[in-house]
Amino acid sequence: MQTHFMMRSFSAVSMVMPVFAAALAGCADPAKQEQIAIDVLAKVAPLADAEVAQVRRGLPPGAKLLGEHIDTEPDMNLVALQRVVRGARVNTEDLRTSKCTFFSFADPAGVVLRSEIDPDNLAQKQIFTVFPGLKKALEPNAGIVEAWGDMEEIRAAKAGPEHQWVLAHAVKDKEGQTKGIFVTGWSLRRFAYHIDQAAKDELVKAAEKSRAVKVPLVYVYLVKDGKAFGGPISPEVNAHAIEGLDLPAKTQNGVFRGHVEVTGRMFGVAAQKAPSIGESIILSVMISEV
Repeated sequence: MQTHFMMRSFSAVSMVMPVFAAALAGCADPAKQEQIAIDVLAKVAPLADAEVAQVRRGLPPGAKLLGEHIDTEPDMNLVALQRVVRGARVNTEDLRTSKCTFFSFADPAGVVLRSEIDPDNLAQKQIFTVFPGLKKALEPNAGIVEAWGDMEEIRAAKAGPEHQWVLAHAVKDKEGQTKGIFVTGWSLRRFAYHIDQAAKDELVKAAEKSRAVKVPLVYVYLVKDGKAFGGPISPEVNAHAIEGLDLPAKTQNGVFRGHVEVTGRMFGVAAQKAPSIGESIILSVMISEV
């Protein structure tokens, strides 16, 4: 009799648990979380624009500085070349404070001779193979040239889809001879991580101001061609949820706000186009109160 009672009790609990879990998932106010996401997006979107503008502003003077100190045959002394590359970045204010993950010099054939940091994963790699559009930087008066691709040596994630934004500018020596290109950029995952940290900082500040005990969860994803790229440790299940919202269509007329449930947790979502980063890029923020 007791066993029968326990079985009935267990069965009743088993039936109630899913309902209770669903109630917990639904207790978050979607409208409130959407508004938090909107507020955070408004804070970090200008930061993303500023970071991109900083790189575009700094690359030309950086390339000029590099050319003023480069050897006649830069491939003959790679140690000296590395110092010149580092000096060009450090002594160009915008590049010194930029969030780019690499700075490299490539010869006119597109072979990277040396990068600023060690280990130099790009050394002796052909960059035009993945980013053929960078060849245009060698043309007269080309200025900055930008390209998108996925090169293993500059990935932020070991596995899964990745994409990189890469810029190049011609490097000319004191005699005006083109010696190669100054190359820099970042992966979308690494940039998403940077913006993600800025979003977390904004939420911490807001929590301290309101004396809140808990800080909401936040994830930033950059969407390109329908694919969502988050930081290296951002959940892929969240990325898939962002992709399922069809943000390219929903941000056509301005900022999108909405919500989505991921593994039983409600997230408010805000997103907008980020043309300064790239024509097809969308910046999205996911917020869930703890």
